[in-house]
Amino acid sequence: MASLDKTSVRTEVSRLKTDFEQLCAEGKITSESKALMMSMFMIVELILSIFLEKPPKKTTRIPAYPPRKLEKRSHR
Repeated sequence: MASLDKTSVRTEVSRLKTDFEQLCAEGKITSESKALMMSMFMIVELILSIFLEKPPKKTTRIPAYPPRKLEKRSHR
């Protein structure tokens, strides 16, 4: 499985987004293309946030045996 450097991936996406915004400012991108690409950048950033974040550490341990159930005594 390939190993990725999180900061380099995020930096590259940020650079691409900046380049795209520069092209938009120069008027080289149509409004339809701009809407499509901004949506795609949002999806890519969402994917990055899901897959490149650290998973939470487990603090509780699962016991080897389940806890004993105490029998309820009926009072008659």
